Amino acid sequence: MGLHFWYDKTSMNQKNLAPHAVPKEFMTLHELVKKARQKLNHDNWDYIVGATETETTLKRNRQALDAWAFRPRVLQDVSHCDPSTSFLNRKIKLPLLLAPVGSLELFVADAAVASVKSANEFSIAHMLSSVCQPGMEVVAQASPDALRIFQLYVHGDSAWIDEMIDRAIACGNAAFCITVDSAVYSRRERDIAKRNLR
Repeated sequence: MGLHFWYDKTSMNQKNLAPHAVPKEFMTLHELVKKARQKLNHDNWDYIVGATETETTLKRNRQALDAWAFRPRVLQDVSHCDPSTSFLNRKIKLPLLLAPVGSLELFVADAAVASVKSANEFSIAHMLSSVCQPGMEVVAQASPDALRIFQLYVHGDSAWIDEMIDRAIACGNAAFCITVDSAVYSRRERDIAKRNLR
């Protein structure tokens, strides 16, 4: 897909700082979503935007997020804005984390390698799903300096879980995200309606 940028020379100040990069093709999130919808097949689109059961929790989460708002503060000195913060004893440029996406390889060829490199480039945290390719060792090698978190699905026997924990520690992950609600594959009514059963 690729992002195309142009530079707004009017945003350059007199100190010859780098110009503000403005995406040429995408100016809004809606444009990104529209392009993704065009590029993905129907099943992959439903997977990435859908949720389990009748998607009630997804709707409630969206409503909860929409209830938050930024408080406008006018007539403030904005000559120096620093959105960086500390997370897991590391400084990150933005208070963001790339969330884990299982089966990310369905959407991008480099899958988790591409996402961890992007997270490291923008100095934000990256969380790797344990059901994403390539494995955690390859991801760690691709971006050893990234702030990496491993999402561990707790299922199977304790020996398997112990092995996953040992591997994640050896790869230098800063933390674990423990997921316990997926002992069985989730029931997705979008998939059932299409008879796309796994």
